[in-house]
Amino acid sequence: MHRLTTLVWSSVPIAAGAPVTWTGAAPADEEARVVWDALGGRTVGHAALIDQVGERLFRRDLDMLGAAADVGFFRPFYLAHARRIVAALAGTCLRVGAGA
Repeated sequence: MHRLTTLVWSSVPIAAGAPVTWTGAAPADEEARVVWDALGGRTVGHAALIDQVGERLFRRDLDMLGAAADVGFFRPFYLAHARRIVAALAGTCLRVGAGA
């Protein structure tokens, strides 16, 4: 079972190409680890990071549950979840935008 992520709302739009960089040590939290692995020590654009994190979350569940679970139907929700994870980490573990 995966822990629920805190709901985060930001009224400030983030450009798709805004650079995102990890700041700090390797995370202990599983979802933060997915973001950290997707970044791989490099700076990535915001939209590309969301896509990579969503794909990794989807693949994790697909590998765990198998194709019979039909998680493919829920694939768009993985991108929404990835956006929430990145938004929750922004400003604490992630630097987003100029200076990243």
